[in-house]
Amino acid sequence: MLHERGKLLTNYSQNIDNLEIKAGVPKDKLIQCHGSFGTATCIKCGYKVNGESIFPDIKAGIIPRCTRCVQSLRAPGKSVKRKRSAGPEKKKNRWSDREDSSDESEYDIPDAGVMKPDITFFGESLPDEFSRRLTEHDRDKVDLVIVIGTSLKVTPVSEIVSWLPSHIPQIYISRQAVNHINFDIDLLGDCDIVVTELCKQLHWPFKHEMVPADQNIYVSDVEGYPSRHAFSLTPVELEEDEEDDEEDATTP
Repeated sequence: MLHERGKLLTNYSQNIDNLEIKAGVPKDKLIQCHGSFGTATCIKCGYKVNGESIFPDIKAGIIPRCTRCVQSLRAPGKSVKRKRSAGPEKKKNRWSDREDSSDESEYDIPDAGVMKPDITFFGESLPDEFSRRLTEHDRDKVDLVIVIGTSLKVTPVSEIVSWLPSHIPQIYISRQAVNHINFDIDLLGDCDIVVTELCKQLHWPFKHEMVPADQNIYVSDVEGYPSRHAFSLTPVELEEDEEDDEEDATTP
């Protein structure tokens, strides 16, 4: 919606399922902080493929192998190299009566590389584009920060807000407020409910198969927190749902 309205500067996402791309967010406005399953790369030769191409192997419990490595290994004239000797002791073991282990095999039989989804695991560095985009592009251009559906507990993504100028308005949307970061406004509730109501207040047409066209949303202030507002379905709708459930339960 923000992109369609020409309001999106950059979407920083911690999702790895590539949903933003499928939803239509352009790649040049998307930073996938933890990578994604959108692509996969061979850990041996660096060959990159569409992530969906390895899904059948993953679902079948098979380690996905690099097709380019396989083709290279099958190429005419490809020979199997003899391993270098590890010394006299190694030679003695090779000619002993006991069976050779894989480490003691006389020949080095190559394997095709493993295709690893391009996601960032814990302990690995985030893509360089993450810090470059934030410090060299967005920091000087952003005029509003909207944080949706995250507890902001995983660094360095959780530190994005603190890296931006303090005068930039910041809005937090999630079911529960966070206490380690002070946002200018907290909009609490299911994200789809909050976003639906915001679009309504902005007079932005919003249609989705999972959001009833006549859905009413109740907004209330959170006691003791002037900048916090709770979003929920109206009590009338909740009562009607409960009555419907009771009728269903008593229907023979």
